[in-house]
Amino acid sequence: MTLPAWIEWLLAILLFDAWTYYWHRINHRVPFLWRFHRVHHSDPHMDVTTANRFHTGEIVMSSILRIPLIILLGASIEQLALYELLMFAVVQFHHANISVSERWDRVLRLFIVTPYMHKVHHSRWQPETDSNYSSLLSIWDRLFRSFRINEKPGSLRLGLDEFDSPADQTIPGMLKTPAVKVKQPKEKKTHHP
Repeated sequence: MTLPAWIEWLLAILLFDAWTYYWHRINHRVPFLWRFHRVHHSDPHMDVTTANRFHTGEIVMSSILRIPLIILLGASIEQLALYELLMFAVVQFHHANISVSERWDRVLRLFIVTPYMHKVHHSRWQPETDSNYSSLLSIWDRLFRSFRINEKPGSLRLGLDEFDSPADQTIPGMLKTPAVKVKQPKEKKTHHP
């Protein structure tokens, strides 16, 4: 049975986005992957540059793993391009250092990831860091029980304690981040700092 074209396109976008959610989540769970992903989280000032701040190792691994997914889904280059375009726009939006009214943020985050929702993900407090993994559609965090909102947005501190020096924020510092051994492993704190 052949599905209507619009359903195929919608399914392709949903499946690509589900994969992106899963990939992001395992980057937080698997220590080897976290060593690369922490380059993205070490930025103490979240803005649109943070949306593009990924270690080349993470980009290469993500790209290699996406190839079998594209083949398995039977997705077209056009479907991938549309997904990437939509995701890129939303990722730039939710990393931007902009304010959306609380009311609009609440409405928008029913559908897409918003700046406030994603800012919680960039918190230094690990239970917040380990939440809100979605990139485009916010449904995945609700579906997989990783959605979290901080009722006091002013209390959020961004970045990672282990990478606070100015040298860590330079290109050479970021490139070395995966090789840096952190004295304390990522703790599972249960109380807010």
